[in-house]
Amino acid sequence: MNIKTSRFGEVEVNDDAVISMPEGMLGFSEITRYVLIQHRDGSPFLWYQAVDEPNLAFVVVDAFTFFPDYEVVMSSEDVQVLGCSKPGDLAVFLVVVIPDNPEDMTANLRGPLVINVGDQVARQVVLTDEKYSPHHSIMEEMRKRTPVEEELPKAT
Repeated sequence: MNIKTSRFGEVEVNDDAVISMPEGMLGFSEITRYVLIQHRDGSPFLWYQAVDEPNLAFVVVDAFTFFPDYEVVMSSEDVQVLGCSKPGDLAVFLVVVIPDNPEDMTANLRGPLVINVGDQVARQVVLTDEKYSPHHSIMEEMRKRTPVEEELPKAT
């Protein structure tokens, strides 16, 4: 299928790449179908692009790329919605905010995006652990793991 995006124009994706998100992202409950689009080869950044809304996309990163010790404790409701039976079925992404000054880039550690990769079902999980912030600075983590700074995706 072809989907329209404001950042990449028209993009062709396989039907089986569409991720169903029954409850949508927080604040966007009516938008329930997304795809992951690579920012560019070798980049840790991806776009979580709404299939039915060209102007809605979130910059995301694999949670463990910058936070290898990150722990997601899900409720029984989270597990039920995702329909997973083992942690290996899940991918965890963090929503990233990249302001004009990339030094101020943050990741939402309090509201990870969890995807059951086998069934292509996702949920934004809300964690209650106070050690995680919705505005956690990741630039320092990026410097530790990336020898050469790359061009960051620009939010529009």
